[in-house]
This record gives sequence, C-alpha cells and structure tokens, in this order.
Amino acid sequence: MVLDDYNCVLSNSTLEESLIHLFLACPFSSSCWATLGLVIQQPADPLGTLVSFKNQLQLPFFMKIIVTMCWAIWTVRNDVIFRQVQPLILHCKTIFKQEFAQVILRAKDSLALLVSQWLEAYV
Repeated sequence: MVLDDYNCVLSNSTLEESLIHLFLACPFSSSCWATLGLVIQQPADPLGTLVSFKNQLQLPFFMKIIVTMCWAIWTVRNDVIFRQVQPLILHCKTIFKQEFAQVILRAKDSLALLVSQWLEAYV
C-alpha cells in the first residue's frame, strides 16, 4: 500500500514506522503496555521484551495478553490512518478489553475464572 508518508502516526514523530517502533518503541505503544503494568526495557530487542513481558505477567495466558494488546495498538493505528480518529490510550484500552473478553469464551474451563479475574483486576 502506498501512503503519503511512512512516519509513525501515533507519536507524530518523523521516525519511520516499523514493527519494532509501532509495538515497542513508540511512546504511545509504551503507554498502552503500561496500562497493563508492563514495562518495556529494551524496545530494540523484541524477543527480550517478550520474555520480559512473560516474567512480568507470570500468567499461563500471557501470550494472549500480548497478542491482544498488539491487535489493539494496530487497530488504533488504523483508525488514525483510515478514519482520522485521534489516538487515545483510553481507546486502545477499550479495544483491548473488548477483544480480551472474547478470550474468556475460548479459555479452557480450568483457566476461564483466572482469565476473567485478571481482566477485571488489571483492566
């Protein structure tokens, strides 16, 4: 897809948007992760960040949390580009809550209560 420019639309910076920037290095994304209590220490190291998130969360469904937040960030980004919606942390958090609530429906019976409790407590 050809765009007018390839700069990050979430942080209004002149930095070119890349996967690492969008999901880990962008100040907007960092703030979104922070709503879950997650701190990104080395954004240039995606694998290290994944391990760090796993250690910070200490939950058997940590990967579902990570994937859902990435989806929420991606959705906010697309809303900015295609719908001219202002990027807001609250909007990202709302998308995360709505999407993650679907995880409960697909969770194993043994995890469903834990997933539900986590969602209520941390989001």
